[in-house]
Amino acid sequence: MKISMRNLRLVALGAVLAISASAAVADDAANCCYPGSVVYYDEADTIVGVRMFGCGDPGWGVVTSRSKTYNGCIM
Repeated sequence: MKISMRNLRLVALGAVLAISASAAVADDAANCCYPGSVVYYDEADTIVGVRMFGCGDPGWGVVTSRSKTYNGCIM
């Protein structure tokens, strides 16, 4: 049985794709989120709540439609 170069390349490509897909799933489980924070304000621009994603702290306060987003953990 003779294996053509094309078939060998396809098998190699499939192996590389399978390995990279499994590495991406493992990486997602370890690092679920890029750290970021959202600060929520009321009508008088007073801070009424904070949510921190990927920081290990769920935050506190009220979620409103007025907010500002920051990169990283702020507290």
